[in-house]
Amino acid sequence: MPSETRSGRTLALSVARWSAALALVLALAGYLVVVQVRTEWQIRRALRIPSTQLEGLAFLLRDQERGRAALESQVAELRGRLAVYEKASAEGRTTAAKMSRDLQELRTLAGITALVGPGITVELNDSTRLPRAGEDPNKTILHYSDIQGVVAELWAAGAEAIALNGERIVGTTGISCVGTTILANTKRLAPPFLIEAVGEPKQLVQAVRRPGGAIELLTAFGFPVKVAPRELVEVPPYRGTFRFEYASVEGKE
Repeated sequence: MPSETRSGRTLALSVARWSAALALVLALAGYLVVVQVRTEWQIRRALRIPSTQLEGLAFLLRDQERGRAALESQVAELRGRLAVYEKASAEGRTTAAKMSRDLQELRTLAGITALVGPGITVELNDSTRLPRAGEDPNKTILHYSDIQGVVAELWAAGAEAIALNGERIVGTTGISCVGTTILANTKRLAPPFLIEAVGEPKQLVQAVRRPGGAIELLTAFGFPVKVAPRELVEVPPYRGTFRFEYASVEGKE
């Protein structure tokens, strides 16, 4: 076969192949266009929204999603800050409650709080015996030292609170006398003297009635004495003031 004829056939075969490939590409492109048009038509038909607004709605949707993400982040931050505030508030309440309990305990120890509880009462009075001729009349009246003796025995026996004629005996209370008048917390007290003590009743009674104690001595000299256990004793608070002119807390100026 001549070479010119062979070249012509080869060229024709190549053109046929390119034509077939081009036809296939065009067919595929046409199919995609048809699918896109049909899909858009179905969306428009389902949503009843003009196709020209779909792009705007998509932009709006993306903007709303970004806004929602920002709000969620803000909510998480606010919840974290709220947790911090709640923790601080709880710690503050705990500290305040502890300080309140400590303050109440200090007020009780200082004696400025009324207390109640089981205990005893001790009633003392001047002697009803008339002084004999030439006898010192001071021997028939109670002295502050007699009351100091009874109070000291009650403290030693475990009394937790003591009052004398309604005057709370605290750490700064002094029991003294001016003439025939007894002073406690700088208040003038007159007989009969009522000592009220909160503590274990049986233990307190045994303490004040011990042999050789203040009560036995007063009874021996004819002074009226009444000792009675009580289920409930009420001791009033100290109503005076505390003043420290020379004393100060060590380490503080």
